[in-house]
Amino acid sequence: MKRPTKAEIRAQLAQHTQAFLSQGGVVSEVNSGASGLIDGAYNTRNFNFTEPRQERTPLTSVMATMDARRSQKQAPATVRRPRNRKKVIYDDFGEPLRVIWTEE
Repeated sequence: MKRPTKAEIRAQLAQHTQAFLSQGGVVSEVNSGASGLIDGAYNTRNFNFTEPRQERTPLTSVMATMDARRSQKQAPATVRRPRNRKKVIYDDFGEPLRVIWTEE
């Protein structure tokens, strides 16, 4: 089943609106912001401005402690491990004889 495109949805809505209006339906206009009104007044129970503003906790000392701790961290010491490398052994005429692995 194919999902309808936006153009198809718009056309379908326009068709439904025309059908509603042709059957005698009336569209009433509502003033802007009226949908948020209850009996002509805003619902004040949803607003929570009755409490005083809370003071924020200063975190400058905590941030200074964290920065000091971060600067104390040292990079871990790198351990140099010997790496295995290929070494080609050549004969007297410069032709390769064999390949050996050596640790460096």
